[in-house]
Amino acid sequence: MKLEIKNYFGETVELVPKVALYSVKDFMGKELPGLAVLLETTDGYPYADLTVSFGEFIGLKNCAYVDTNNCDFASQILEQGVARETGFHKTSGVCPYPLWEFSEDFLRAAGEEAYQKYSDAYDAYMQEDDFSEEDEEGMVQC
Repeated sequence: MKLEIKNYFGETVELVPKVALYSVKDFMGKELPGLAVLLETTDGYPYADLTVSFGEFIGLKNCAYVDTNNCDFASQILEQGVARETGFHKTSGVCPYPLWEFSEDFLRAAGEEAYQKYSDAYDAYMQEDDFSEEDEEGMVQC
């Protein structure tokens, strides 16, 4: 899989996305794998880290904050249909970092093994604790 962007000089650059994992923690300090998307040139050289981690677990699956501070071309990647904007963002300093939901097909194509590890850990974590219990009458007790 390849993505195309125009660089600062207006030249077309082909990039190969790679899924990697960040180490993140939930609000109780449990360590989990977080989703990272890295970009390499077709020669295999690092080009940019498309995503940025704030070290926190993101409760929406297949989502990551996009480093628009260092990747001013991010909108060009979004236009290629690999992700959608969620409408959420996190601000650090003066820069807002949008939260994108990446398509599962894109993530699998960019790194099946890393994506599967992330996906399995996410699914297990989200099913691990049932934060509410039903009583005999089907009412939820909080």
